[in-house]
Amino acid sequence: MGIKEIAKKAGVSKTTVSLALNGHRGVSHETRMRIIALAREMNYRVPGDRPMSSPSNGPILLARLRKHGLLLNQDQSVFIMDYIDSINKAVSAEGYQFEIFETQCSTLQGCVEEIQRRHPKGVVCIGTELDESDLEILHSCSVPFVVIDTFFDQVACDFVDMANINAVYQVINHLVSYGHVRIQMVTSSMKSGNIVLRERGFALAMAHNRLQMDEASFISVEPGFDGAYQTMKAYLDNEPLLPEALFCYNDVAAFGVIKALKEKKYRIPRDVSVVGFDDLPMAAMMEPHLTTVKIPTRRIGEKAVHVLLEKIKTEWVLEPSSWLVQGNLVVRDSVMRRT
Repeated sequence: MGIKEIAKKAGVSKTTVSLALNGHRGVSHETRMRIIALAREMNYRVPGDRPMSSPSNGPILLARLRKHGLLLNQDQSVFIMDYIDSINKAVSAEGYQFEIFETQCSTLQGCVEEIQRRHPKGVVCIGTELDESDLEILHSCSVPFVVIDTFFDQVACDFVDMANINAVYQVINHLVSYGHVRIQMVTSSMKSGNIVLRERGFALAMAHNRLQMDEASFISVEPGFDGAYQTMKAYLDNEPLLPEALFCYNDVAAFGVIKALKEKKYRIPRDVSVVGFDDLPMAAMMEPHLTTVKIPTRRIGEKAVHVLLEKIKTEWVLEPSSWLVQGNLVVRDSVMRRT
């Protein structure tokens, strides 16, 4: 009997079970006690029974809202844990209780109603899988909220996200400085706010460097490692003329693309350079080590709490604001100098 079985019976994530059983912040007192009781009932050895006292300022909720789970999945667990850790620390430092609300949303309105039943002081929403219409529904929420990990210019909302377009400029400028002229972007068949911005950044950066674009400039793959691998494998079966460099919309897609390329005997970076986006731990361990963009997830989490607490203190008086945090290109071995 393990954490997976306890999580299934409790109707929560394995992360929530781990936080509860190990006495970490991030779980409400009620949920912690329910998980500990279930663990004992299932004869699981509880590492420590250390329930946290609830701070007087009340709870701040981190809402991980999944519509389909194809973009916000286990492949993204590393930076999700960074969000959890940074938001937990920032919330606790201000005397609030940190709680996690994680659900698969059949309807976003139902999620909003569940959030309101919990009576938090404020909510940080991970908006990776949300679109513009979803954000309009969020505005019906009766408590202050801030959205992270997505951004829409045309929506009046409090956003804290990474500066996607600037990051893609860094990628394309780096490739150009290494002598690459023919560059394509591997993008996702399923869109998010961040993916759309990376596509826009790619088009703008290519135009800025006076590089040619056409209908073949974007290669669309299914989301996730296996999706990218299978789609790229099928694409390569047609023996296309490959560019000098491929920019992948995230590291997980890059891992799948690289596997497909290697199976077709392409050498990286000699035959084709590959760049990712996210700087997941595997990027520094794979062969070749992947050049990628490091997302400032902890800074985003901290800033989101700061913005949210301002909204709570001013009782929604402030106009919506958008904050974009700069990422950094991490140069490794998957890009070859061609000049």
